[in-house]
Amino acid sequence: MKSSFAQDTRDNSAVVTGGIADLMTSLAVIFILLLVAYVTRVQDGNTNAARSRTVPTDMTPSLDPLHPPLEAKRPNVRTITVPDTAINFEFGKSTLLPTTETFLSEAMPHYASVVCGPGGQEVEAFVIEGYTDDLGDDIRNLRLSQDRSFAVLAKSLEVIRKKLPWAYECFLQKATANGRGKQDLLHNDAGWLDRDKSRRVMFKIHMRPL
Repeated sequence: MKSSFAQDTRDNSAVVTGGIADLMTSLAVIFILLLVAYVTRVQDGNTNAARSRTVPTDMTPSLDPLHPPLEAKRPNVRTITVPDTAINFEFGKSTLLPTTETFLSEAMPHYASVVCGPGGQEVEAFVIEGYTDDLGDDIRNLRLSQDRSFAVLAKSLEVIRKKLPWAYECFLQKATANGRGKQDLLHNDAGWLDRDKSRRVMFKIHMRPL
């Protein structure tokens, strides 16, 4: 009996672990597909509007669909760094740009459907984090990053309430916004500070401990 019980426990644990892995894979695939489709459409729009101009290099997503930009610094936390192609702000401001609003309008209902749909009970929190570069006063940067992350969250909730009302209350309970200021500055391959990449927004999915 004990042997049978132990085997059942291991089997159940394996099922739960596999379910979480499938959920994270779904989130990664959704992000990649949405971002690639969005950036492609933006590029096409720029080409039609001004065929004589080349598409800026920062409009090309630095993403490999076979290797989603997921980081696992902690086993129960998955991080998605959103390129500034999708979410960006004017320097020193927290007002969402039209391109950012478009991306959130298309992407967030899909995230909410995964976070709050079948299997979403394994997701404990959906965290939006904003970061700045090292320029300017530290306290001002902290407030700016907080304002930006809240702007993303507010727009996301507005979109979900309109397009996916059944998931609104669930997402409202799970979602939060944090400003990190100039913490965790990013550097290029040569080791030099990369201010453009340091100004970023990240989505963090916190899974319930096994």
